[in-house]
Amino acid sequence: MVYLLIIAAICGCDFWVKKYMDESRALNEEQAVAGGKIILKKFYNTGAFGNLLSGSPKAILCIHAAVLGGVCTELLRLLFQKGSRMAKLGLAFVAGAGAGNLYDRLAKGHVVDYFRFGFGPKRFRKTVFNIADLFIFAGTALVFLAMCTTKKKEG
Repeated sequence: MVYLLIIAAICGCDFWVKKYMDESRALNEEQAVAGGKIILKKFYNTGAFGNLLSGSPKAILCIHAAVLGGVCTELLRLLFQKGSRMAKLGLAFVAGAGAGNLYDRLAKGHVVDYFRFGFGPKRFRKTVFNIADLFIFAGTALVFLAMCTTKKKEG
């Protein structure tokens, strides 16, 4: 049950932060915070990460929904098994964040991104993220670590 609460918390937090940023910021307006290490910037992303495939929003929507369906299916499968807490947590992170971004795609036709980093390689500094993206990254890393740990125990 805790994993379902995590999904709801991530999805809800993502929704409210995006709503606030969407209503309080002008599109592409930038504001440096944290000594310039974080730049607030509202951006509408019609594609995937880094605006990949932005010219094909229907394809992105289908891919997004299919991947989220797979993540939720695997999480449901694991929920009825003992152990695998790291994998369950990672999948819950990805499911909650993915649901938040999917809601944006369905309701608005784009995902609201709102911050970028003011440090690192040029491509990294140009990419605009949202909180959901960070949870997708963290969740994917947790699932990967869980898989590596399981393989070592089996071997």
